[in-house]
Amino acid sequence: MHILSLLAKWWRTWGTLPIYSWVKAAALYRKGQFAAAEKFYRSGLDRHANHPASFCARIDLAYCQFKLGRLDDAEQELRAVSTQLPQSREAYLRMAKLQMWRGQSLEAAWTIRRALRNVPVDPEFAALYLISALDSGAPGYLLNEALQVSQNIESDDKSSLRLQAARARAIMNTKLPSEEAYQTARTKLAQLAAAENAPFETIIMFSEVLIAEGKIAHARRLLRRALQSAADYPRILSLLAETYLKSGPFYNAEYAKQLATTACQNTTWASPREMHILAESYYHVGDKVSALIIASKAKELGSKLLGTYRDTKTLDRLIESLSSGTQA
Repeated sequence: MHILSLLAKWWRTWGTLPIYSWVKAAALYRKGQFAAAEKFYRSGLDRHANHPASFCARIDLAYCQFKLGRLDDAEQELRAVSTQLPQSREAYLRMAKLQMWRGQSLEAAWTIRRALRNVPVDPEFAALYLISALDSGAPGYLLNEALQVSQNIESDDKSSLRLQAARARAIMNTKLPSEEAYQTARTKLAQLAAAENAPFETIIMFSEVLIAEGKIAHARRLLRRALQSAADYPRILSLLAETYLKSGPFYNAEYAKQLATTACQNTTWASPREMHILAESYYHVGDKVSALIIASKAKELGSKLLGTYRDTKTLDRLIESLSSGTQA
């Protein structure tokens, strides 16, 4: 019966008989055996590259590669799908999320912008577009477009929580918001971050506000909560590291270094921001040589990104300070 059901499902969906390699890969995928699943996905793609199910296989293959820490390979697979099948919402969405994971937020914004030429906008796309544009310090026209897209979307689901938070952060981020507008937006963002079902992106946005305001204990509590739903997310780890570099009763530079190192490893050393925090951590533990090496690599990496690294000036000051200190 299972075999007959499988045959019927494949025929209804793809108009073909099942591809054994992908059936086996999918079973391994569901069990979390990603290395084994990858081999079967790849084997099937080598023999059935033009099969109508090949795009789904590539998307699942990319997830296996992501879980195995091969983020370049995963992005390459997703980019191939979005190029060959431009109406694939899932390929664009996963690629943008992968780019955000790696600290490449402007690339993510451009990925979503390309997607919206080919697929209908929805709350998840709109939220990710605005969040990535805000995070990257995108050019004004791109940020304005992301804002416009967000304002045309209404929804009551979880994606809407992200969208509401991004809108509130956008108001706070404007150059000259009135005090009333700023405080209203801040209150809204705080409420959304405190909600029981708050998406981790919302918690990240409010934690950044709290750190900037010097409310470190509150930020740390929120970030630890975010870890429960996204334990390996690099930005959460690096923000948590940042809180342990602030003076106060919980200052712990060694722990900050551990957190920042994990954040960098999880991005496969692709994020200038995470490397910047790691360089700061090394500076705080007194290892100025390592701090300078990592800060310089962060600057080099930032120069290769689409656009510029948002905190370039702060990074430059750190490098200048470390360089003069090292020479002395």
